[in-house]
Amino acid sequence: MLELGPDNLIEYLCQTGRLSSADAAKSHAETLSGGVSNVVMRVSVPSGQDFVVKQSRAQLRTQAAWFSQPERIWRERDVLDVLSRVTPPRVVPKRLFEDRDNYLFAMEAIPSEHLVWKSSLLNGEVDESIGRRLGEILAGIHSRTTNDAELRERLGDRTIFDELRLDPFYRYMAQRQAELRPALERLIDETMATSTCLVLGDFSPKNILLVPSELGSDGQRPRLVLVDFETGHFGDPAFDLGFFLSHLLLKTIKHAIRADSFFDMIRAFWSAYRGAGFQSGDERNTVTHLAACMRARIEGKSTVDYLTSEAQSFVRDITRDWLLSPPNRVDAAFTDLQRRLKAICSC
Repeated sequence: MLELGPDNLIEYLCQTGRLSSADAAKSHAETLSGGVSNVVMRVSVPSGQDFVVKQSRAQLRTQAAWFSQPERIWRERDVLDVLSRVTPPRVVPKRLFEDRDNYLFAMEAIPSEHLVWKSSLLNGEVDESIGRRLGEILAGIHSRTTNDAELRERLGDRTIFDELRLDPFYRYMAQRQAELRPALERLIDETMATSTCLVLGDFSPKNILLVPSELGSDGQRPRLVLVDFETGHFGDPAFDLGFFLSHLLLKTIKHAIRADSFFDMIRAFWSAYRGAGFQSGDERNTVTHLAACMRARIEGKSTVDYLTSEAQSFVRDITRDWLLSPPNRVDAAFTDLQRRLKAICSC
């Protein structure tokens, strides 16, 4: 496999006929920030449309050793194609071309003035309407793919999901946390046994882009765009909910002084998801995924870097309680966290 970077991508695109020699002479490539598992580069073409090239890597960029098969790029391509059919227009980028020998594909670029929602949340900026719209989008993905036999066959293999989520998150912790091991192992077994709908496995603020200058298909600004689907599979929708909510609650803890505003947005998401009519199953299961994902972000292979040691201890305490005795309803978990935050700060 030819490993590509900003220094050789333009030459590669010219040699493979994706850019003319004239366009190549004027174009340039830059690496985009993002996750730990791929190289993602934006190609700026002055005389045409910009596009993004994504290439998978076998070894992920984490402190702990973490490997995954480069073939996961084709799972991402397949999930992107499905999402282009089951989401509103322009919620996912359009795929352009692929190179199987070099484990890459290209897609249209989002306008360069876009914002990564994660950055907004880390800055303490919350928008209740974004939470609601994302709840509607995720419910639509889950409901429109439920019990789809063709997708179950096509996306049923969960090897990549296991390599990038269950193993570095749940199994890694289970090996190191004897008290939590039974709950985590049970969660792994239940997750692998559930096959309901398309699950993204990485529905996360870092993969949600905001385009302030454009309206979404719902007529609201900013336009919302979803990216990064290599962990997609046919499985348990509760994982998507727990994973997504874990990101929001961790950022709520970071901004405890603004917790009420964060909870308004979080509840807007949850209300919209439930209001769309899709039932994700036992809410206790969603809370367990939520707790396990929160715990993994301070003790798994890929940890957050924005929580103080005191905040991390707080996360350990509440996730221990939720894993050993999960609340029956997701709203009850929100209320519990909100109450505990108020008890430890003057907010």
